[in-house]
Amino acid sequence: MDLTTVNSLADLRKWSLLNHVDHKVVYVIGVLVFFSFIIISITKKLKIPKVVGYVLVGILFSVSTVNRVPFLSGQAKEWYAYLINSFSYVTVLTVSFISFKIGTELSIEVLKKLEVEFALIVFLESIGSFALVTGSMLLLEQPLFLALVLGAIACATAPAATVMVLKEYKAHGELTATLLVVLALDEALAVIIFSFAEPIALTCGAEHMSLTFTNGFLIPLIKVLGAISLGLLAGYFSQKAMVDYHSKVKKVLLLLTTVFGVSAIAIFFHASPLIANLSVGFAYRNFCKRHLGIAEHMDTITIPLYAIFFILAGMQIKIASITSVSFLIIAVTYFVARTIGKLGGSYLGAKLSGAPKKVEKYIGLGLLPQIGVAIDLAYKVERDFAHLAGEKAKLGMLVFNILLFTAAITEILGPLATEYGLNQAGEMKEF
Repeated sequence: MDLTTVNSLADLRKWSLLNHVDHKVVYVIGVLVFFSFIIISITKKLKIPKVVGYVLVGILFSVSTVNRVPFLSGQAKEWYAYLINSFSYVTVLTVSFISFKIGTELSIEVLKKLEVEFALIVFLESIGSFALVTGSMLLLEQPLFLALVLGAIACATAPAATVMVLKEYKAHGELTATLLVVLALDEALAVIIFSFAEPIALTCGAEHMSLTFTNGFLIPLIKVLGAISLGLLAGYFSQKAMVDYHSKVKKVLLLLTTVFGVSAIAIFFHASPLIANLSVGFAYRNFCKRHLGIAEHMDTITIPLYAIFFILAGMQIKIASITSVSFLIIAVTYFVARTIGKLGGSYLGAKLSGAPKKVEKYIGLGLLPQIGVAIDLAYKVERDFAHLAGEKAKLGMLVFNILLFTAAITEILGPLATEYGLNQAGEMKEF
């Protein structure tokens, strides 16, 4: 029995039992955790960010690589692909925790003091990326709806890789503080821009749909405001309850319940779990009057989650499938336009706002990675565009492949660029 014969949940259960899928899940997780440990040892000796090692291991164990192993049976390759695809929930959970963590860095006092600096950097690097990518796609004579979607996704910066480098090197200083806040605001702004751009793109691509005030503005606005409200309410009541707890176990379980619960509710209502958990973190930071003492415990819990997340992200990068010259032209143009937008926009924003020189020079180097938020958005595009007619349906897969291609570059170069910027700014405690 193979996956092609599975037509119901009963068939899937039978297939899982026959192939001992539960055992094989343990095998895969065991291998991933083992290599995570090996990577930590190797990268520490080589003095490179752990994220780079995780992504490279992911590429090595990707489905496309395993499919080329001659001694594995077709069934073994089939269940391996099934298992790897079944781990997609790890992306949502990890990005949710990252969003929460970054939200806790958003202090109202800090935002009030440096609001012009943050606003200009985030606005110019996001709009710069959106404008340059959208414009360059139109110059390549790509459809307007494809240009809009790629432009919106280009705004996104995956905070996971940068945050992990900051934690690994115990970075501290003006650049680090600015980078954390910019990453949080950038993530929120990118999802908001995408929430408005994708419905417009779908309407442009679909023959039977017309753009209205409701589907182009009102519904996306309700989803964004709903996610913010959900996160703020959940965060407020969660931290209020946690103040009365003295047990570390209860505190950690309550926080896990809050993050998982908010993610589940947001997904159920087709809202963004990223914005929702960013708001949870914001509520924890600004509504809580006492130190809760959970940071070190959360770091311990999320270390294996981060490791598996980045390895799985590397597994999604199908380098072997990138052969078309036309694809490479589009993908390279996207990468170059986005990089110029991020570096140029952040530099200009920092300069106009009078930010410290080291922030002005190096802030853009921490905004290059894209795996995580952007991959999530690309998944959504792939699903939504599949309903379009004819060749337009394939454009969703094109968007996804472009993101995977650029992710292969940014997830390796991005952490190295962040490390370089921190070192030049003198904010690394170990090197």
